[in-house]
Amino acid sequence: MLKIKTKLNGKTLIILGMILVIGLIMRVYNFEKSFAFAHDQDLYSWIAKDIVVNKHIRTVGQITSVDGVFIGPLYYYMMAFVYFLFGMNPISAIVPLTTIGLLTIVSFFILGKKYFSERVGIVMAFIYAVSYGAALYDKWSCPTELAILWTVWFLYLIFGMFRKNLKLMPLFGVLAGLTYHIHIALIPVLPIPILAYFMSGGKFKENLKKIKIKNVLVTLLLFMLISSPFWIFELKHNFSQVRSVITASQKDLGQPVGFVKFKKVINASAIEIQQRLLIGLPIKPVEIVWPIFLLITYVVYKFKKIKGKELIAFFVWFFIIGLAQYTSKRIVSEYYFTNYLAIFVVIVSLFFDIFWDKKYFDKVILGIGGIYLIANFVWLIKITNQNNDSYLYKRQLVEYIRADQLKKGYPCIGINYVAKFGDGVGFRYLFWYKGVEIIKPSGSVPTYNVIIPWETSANEISEKFGRFGVVLPVQKEASSSEWCKAKENQLDPLLGYTE
Repeated sequence: MLKIKTKLNGKTLIILGMILVIGLIMRVYNFEKSFAFAHDQDLYSWIAKDIVVNKHIRTVGQITSVDGVFIGPLYYYMMAFVYFLFGMNPISAIVPLTTIGLLTIVSFFILGKKYFSERVGIVMAFIYAVSYGAALYDKWSCPTELAILWTVWFLYLIFGMFRKNLKLMPLFGVLAGLTYHIHIALIPVLPIPILAYFMSGGKFKENLKKIKIKNVLVTLLLFMLISSPFWIFELKHNFSQVRSVITASQKDLGQPVGFVKFKKVINASAIEIQQRLLIGLPIKPVEIVWPIFLLITYVVYKFKKIKGKELIAFFVWFFIIGLAQYTSKRIVSEYYFTNYLAIFVVIVSLFFDIFWDKKYFDKVILGIGGIYLIANFVWLIKITNQNNDSYLYKRQLVEYIRADQLKKGYPCIGINYVAKFGDGVGFRYLFWYKGVEIIKPSGSVPTYNVIIPWETSANEISEKFGRFGVVLPVQKEASSSEWCKAKENQLDPLLGYTE
């Protein structure tokens, strides 16, 4: 099994501890105001409720952007566990989100220390801990949040395979099985550790003979065990997800092709990296991120901080993910390229390590680190305070409506969102959590209008919270309990929610 030696001296422990404290602050500071409780978060909350309250054992989570294809249930069980512990309070998400973020910081350190040096590990951990863009990703709160942690350990596996460390094969099984639970867009990079092993040197047949059947069986067993919800669901539903993927691959959504699509892939990947590492620093044109990265990579290679074969694996990674998005008929989104981030952090850390031992340069690097730290603290405060549609304001709005409902004795109410499509989301679970029974709006039920943004009806709103305003119902009489319970009056399931 995987064994990690983490014996550290006192100075390193203190530095790593300080980095973790910074990472913690970045992720918990003013959490309610920076927590984006939108559709995905509303959806996983309902699934957590289904698991805890309805005691429904699930083999799938929410439906993905591909009709008929679901994401695995791991993340939802994790959320269900903390919801259970904290009385179904959605703000309890801070526990797993922060834990995942801190584990990712430590994982970066382990990766750097294992394959390069303790100093490189510290730099990698520092970059990820300090970056407010990375912290925001950790607070996004959806199954793909685990993608960065996954990619760090996948890099650990790849570097290990280049060193013929076949003891890491069980780790391969674990990571491969987790792709169903985290992001199926990671599937294209799964062959890279195999490629790395056979590129590590020696004859193909000799390398093949070194692979023990026992390790292969353990790897397959772990893969099947972790991905078992997928196989159970597929066997139960006649491989509906596989058939849905095939159907989706043949469906033309009218997306751009050719050079326009290629440019979109380059643009989206560059934006994602810029947002994660330099969220408060606009880069125009953002595509310049790639030439800068290539230049830094060349310097790192020339100074022999990384081997050519390892760089080949990196660029195979970039190419496969980019090609998958280029050939896909789906819309290209930035978050498909978050898995590039760990590679960027590795290369940037090795670049700084080149100059560390050169005269005066250590002070320059420390100065850059200090500026980066200060800039991210400024971005943390500025961006957090500018956020006017977060969980905090949605909670306040729901509590205001609940108080008015109790005051007027309405057994149930209707909610009408006066907003653009996609804005009136992230409220449904909060209303349930606060005890508000909602049915379809009609002339027979007191209906509250939620105005987004409130400025569109500034003269009509009774109260505002962030960008949300409330117009109280004109109707004074409460609906009957029978009307509230009537099946035809109940709300339709949340988009993407299945039981």
